[in-house]
Amino acid sequence: MKKYDEKGAQLLGLSCDPVPGLKVWAQALGGIGHPLLSDFHPHGKVSQDLGIYNAGGGFTLRAVVIIDPQGVVRATHTYPAGVLPNADEVLAELVTLQGG
Repeated sequence: MKKYDEKGAQLLGLSCDPVPGLKVWAQALGGIGHPLLSDFHPHGKVSQDLGIYNAGGGFTLRAVVIIDPQGVVRATHTYPAGVLPNADEVLAELVTLQGG
């Protein structure tokens, strides 16, 4: 997390679950080090706008979306269930997009 902070980036989690469900999930994991956002109502609207919504399943895909300070989506990567994004690869892409 500190590596992202040093690059001026903020990590956020996005889910179609309601806020109480996100709180319970985060507590069950022992806490989450970044904010979790609920895309519950209207269901999946932000996820749809970002192109990371699974309409058939009604949930947000596991994804990394890099959005610049002006709100422009610069990169989107989705991952199959059970596959986590590689934090070092995401950081490297962020640095590249920042011109570094």
